[in-house]
This record gives sequence, structure tokens and C-alpha cells, in this order.
Amino acid sequence: MSSSDTLPTVFTTEENETLSVRSAEYSRGLNGSGPVNKFHHAKGRDLVWTQAGLRDFFLYADPGIREATGNRLDVHLVRANEAPEYGTGWHRHRLGFHAIYMVSGFARFMYEGKQTLVETGDFVNMPPGITHYLYDYSPDMCFLEIAMAGTEDGMIPEEDVEAFCETPSPAPWSKT
Repeated sequence: MSSSDTLPTVFTTEENETLSVRSAEYSRGLNGSGPVNKFHHAKGRDLVWTQAGLRDFFLYADPGIREATGNRLDVHLVRANEAPEYGTGWHRHRLGFHAIYMVSGFARFMYEGKQTLVETGDFVNMPPGITHYLYDYSPDMCFLEIAMAGTEDGMIPEEDVEAFCETPSPAPWSKT
């Protein structure tokens, strides 16, 4: 990895202003349903990893935060299950809030056409409606995803979009 890969991705003031306008549109009317803020404590050792998520090449662990917040907040872990072949495709979400914390490994994203390496310990806040694509990741990739969906079922709504730009190919995993 080059030293530029490890620098944070930065948007200009103008780019952030454009994202702010879209953010207001993409987070309008998000309320959720059900009781809010029930106390909930999940033990990491008891989490069950399943393919019950948006992508079949990832595994997901749900610690129960969606239910505890009346579908207002979705918090789950995502980890690599298969080598990257095609990534997530270009998309965006109607969310009030969306962030990830990289627990282990790395993932390569494109945000509005900017290549972004997210490594262990990195946080990324994605304004509502930001166009993005996860196209590459390490075998040990695991991230915590936090989203304020506000939908009746608490699931993260996704909208496919036209390709923002050409996306680099993922690196094949080495066989050891």
C-alpha cells in the first residue's frame, strides 16, 4: 500500500455542501416504529453469524439493537465470507445516519468517485444519499455498521444508481 492509501479521504467544502443538500432529501421522513430505547446487552460470544443481510458474500451478526430501538437504529457486524468478485455495485441509502467502524482487516470503497481505503480502527461517516461502492476487502475484514434507518422493519433501504465512475478490480485472495 502506498502512503497515499493510508491518508483520510477528504471532500472539499463545495462537495460537502452538495452532499448536505442530498442528505436532507435522503433522510426526510425517517421515524421507525415500536418502543424506543429498551435496555439491551448482547454478548459478543453469543452472536450468530448468518447470511441474512444485503450481500451473500458477507456474513452478518445482529446484536439486537434494531429491536431495542424500535427499528430506529440498525447496528450489526459484517465480515468477509467469500473473496471479492464484483463488490456491492454503485448504490446509496435513504438513512438518517450511516457509519462504519473497521474492526479488522481492510475494505476499499469508492465514495462519490473517490477511492478510499478503510483499515482497522478507521471510522467513516456517510452522509445520507452518498453514492458508494465497496469493491475490495481482505479475508479478515470485519466492520461494525451503524445506520439510522427509521423504516418500519428497521432494514437499511438501498437504491441502485448508475455507475459514478469506473471501479478498480478487487485483488484476489492469496491461497496460503
